[in-house]
Amino acid sequence: MVELYRTLETAVRGFGEVEVVTRDRYALFRTTRIFADLTVMRDALRVVVHLGRTVTAPFFVKSAASGKRVSHVALVRTAADLRTIVPFVREAFDLAVSERS
Repeated sequence: MVELYRTLETAVRGFGEVEVVTRDRYALFRTTRIFADLTVMRDALRVVVHLGRTVTAPFFVKSAASGKRVSHVALVRTAADLRTIVPFVREAFDLAVSERS
């Protein structure tokens, strides 16, 4: 799980100016607002991606709307799982950055 987290954090920092706030088993990724967060579980990273749209895909195990955002939950257990969700994390980052102006 540690290696998956490090890979995700490296990818997210490569998007641009990102603040990563960590505490215990939790991490928040934000620009001016949180665009993704995660919890380190025993057998997976529980990654929540905050998008401006609903995505119907089997790797998202849950989604819920809150205001203008839809939070999508994915359980990341492998490098392949991580590669699948990184484009959605990027989309969430781009949305957060676009709201700055």
